[in-house]
Amino acid sequence: EKPQRLRFAAFYALRLHLSRVGKIVHINEPLYTEKETDLRNSGEKQFDYVNPANREVQLEYERVCTEHLKKIGAWMAPDEIDHLPHEEAFPVEASVIIPVKNRVATIKDAIQSVLSQTADFDFNILVVDNHSNDGTSEAIASIEDDRVVHIIPQQKDLGIGGCWDLAIRHEQCGKFAVQLDSDDLYSGPDTLARIVEVFYKQKAAMVIG
Repeated sequence: EKPQRLRFAAFYALRLHLSRVGKIVHINEPLYTEKETDLRNSGEKQFDYVNPANREVQLEYERVCTEHLKKIGAWMAPDEIDHLPHEEAFPVEASVIIPVKNRVATIKDAIQSVLSQTADFDFNILVVDNHSNDGTSEAIASIEDDRVVHIIPQQKDLGIGGCWDLAIRHEQCGKFAVQLDSDDLYSGPDTLARIVEVFYKQKAAMVIG
């Protein structure tokens, strides 16, 4: 199993290399089939990347990504974080970004879990509604709170990544962008405050938890 994970890291490195020397084209058709051997539920296997048992692979991914950033001129040394400009005016300190499509059963609970956060700073919620047609849009619109920003993209093929990208470029996005899935809840009323605190305490550019 470990060699297979390392092969994924090697494929990742190859793909990044190709992105530097040429243009990657997405062919929207199946080119091969693969037999599924990991029969665990998605919620059990999708977080393998944070399992301490996979530390060797994690370090390999980090090395590959760091080298790629250096080669495209995007890498920043840890001590450079202190010198980033923070004087820019932001509408709020933090924005919780929720990409969503057809999650009428869970979206209101996800939004309410954010609205219930207690923090000593202003925050909002950017809900990027990717053209839902099951009542999700109406559920979002029914929440009467100025902190909820309901965004419907012009494009219909963005996917989660495209919705996220749209949100962080939105004029109402705050200094810190925090992702929450449309079927998730915060574990407590201080979760958002703790995330922002870690940004400042560790002077980090990204926090994963």
